Amino acid sequence: MKLNISRALGTVLLLSCAASAAAGGLKVIDPWVRSAPPNAPALGVFMTLENHSAADRAVVAARSSMTVDRVELHRTMMAGGVMKMMPQNAIPVASRSATVLKPGSWHIMLIGPDKVPAMGDKVRLTLVLDDGTEQSFEAIVRHGEMNMKTQDHQMKHE
Repeated sequence: MKLNISRALGTVLLLSCAASAAAGGLKVIDPWVRSAPPNAPALGVFMTLENHSAADRAVVAARSSMTVDRVELHRTMMAGGVMKMMPQNAIPVASRSATVLKPGSWHIMLIGPDKVPAMGDKVRLTLVLDDGTEQSFEAIVRHGEMNMKTQDHQMKHE
């Protein structure tokens, strides 16, 4: 009996390791979508990405279960003295490190949503990594604060 339990636990452990490897060693923490008015032209998606592997990784694409015109990887950066959201080809996550996707920094944009989700709704997303693996998860819609630098910039240029 003990031998069967040990084998079963060993199998579960191996399967969980395989699932982690299938996701390229990337862990998604606290994913969320910023709430927006019903006519919003785009929605921001934020989270922390932890890379538990020995290799650098990058998110090279993202998909959403929502009907949207397109999903883009973005980074807010200073360009010509003005803060701008700029499309990116990839979001890097260094080996044994983390990249935080947050307002005013790295983020994912859901552009042209057919319908804006309500507070508390969940949005299914899939990240595609540079090694071909995919990581799927749900992000909850919630209020989110912009960092002060981004707020100041927006107020000065509205």
